[in-house]
Amino acid sequence: MKSSGVLRSNLPDLFRLSKCWDVFIPLIVAAVPAGAFLLLGFVTSGLDKPGANPDAGIILTMIGLQTLGTVGMALVILLRFDFGRNQFGIRTKNNPPVWRKIFLLLSYGFLLLFVILTNVASAFSGAGVLVVFAAAAFGLYLLCIKFTFVRL
Repeated sequence: MKSSGVLRSNLPDLFRLSKCWDVFIPLIVAAVPAGAFLLLGFVTSGLDKPGANPDAGIILTMIGLQTLGTVGMALVILLRFDFGRNQFGIRTKNNPPVWRKIFLLLSYGFLLLFVILTNVASAFSGAGVLVVFAAAAFGLYLLCIKFTFVRL
């Protein structure tokens, strides 16, 4: 009788998911600007009322945070694309099937949607419901990555 370690290593790995590239880095990149928006919301409470005059520093900070979130996510997507392309090259001898390319492209779209929704949900009052859609987008992103690398 085989031990569970030997048996497990002989089974095909149906789904591969990099905890660092696919889970932790996107969550951290989305959480940093979202958390900063939430903290800034506490500082700027009351400025959304009619007649309030927000300081120029607050406006510049909001623009900077939005830019930080967008640039950070663009870098994550580009790095993820490079990582995926390298993995395709290694695992498919530089000839991945079209359906794998489509799932990888869909995963990038869902990843971008996730970060946009988390930033908007935390930047604007009353937009908190978008977090539900952001969670769904992140789940679809993970599923697309799993299907992209199925049985490779």
